[in-house]
Amino acid sequence: MRILFCLLLVWPLTGALAQLPDSTAQPTPCPIALDTLDEFDSTRLIATQPIPIGFLVPTKNLSAELEGETLTEEAKALFSYAESTDNVRSFFLTLVVTEHKVRKIEPGLNVLIKFDNGQIYKLYNAPDRGELNRDIIMWLYQHTCVVPLEIYHLMKFAQIEKIRINYEGYKRTIALEPEQRKALQDAVLCVEQRLRQGLNLIKP
Repeated sequence: MRILFCLLLVWPLTGALAQLPDSTAQPTPCPIALDTLDEFDSTRLIATQPIPIGFLVPTKNLSAELEGETLTEEAKALFSYAESTDNVRSFFLTLVVTEHKVRKIEPGLNVLIKFDNGQIYKLYNAPDRGELNRDIIMWLYQHTCVVPLEIYHLMKFAQIEKIRINYEGYKRTIALEPEQRKALQDAVLCVEQRLRQGLNLIKP
């Protein structure tokens, strides 16, 4: 499964690290999959492990014993941070979603997140074209969403309950189970923790 990050569509977060408030809890262990710092241009990328979200959904592929449909994860999510050479800092929520059909979607504010406190926010999405997974005979769509600083802080203290993706002519809603909500919140806290540990590595 491809995990790509859109580094061109970023919102400046000037002085973001200096404004980070202390969180009430720190996840242990932190599910960090990637933390790289380019020694030549000081660009940095931090990403968590992918987190399964939603439910198990039937695929279009029969099981080996021909006993019926096999199941696959509805979606996966990961949280990441990127800093470019011109000191532009951004947070991202990346979703990889399985679809039974080809869907059309353009870049824009077409991903919505609903928190457990009832607040709903739109995220700017830079989607990739769907890719056919021949093992499950389903299409995989990657949605790379820019997370503004305000929403990043909110994600540390409130949990995401549902995610809505607005394709053209089709709306997909992914409901997170309680343990999935906690895992995604922990991922955000882990990125914050890693940033605090590496403040001396990042240009002011």
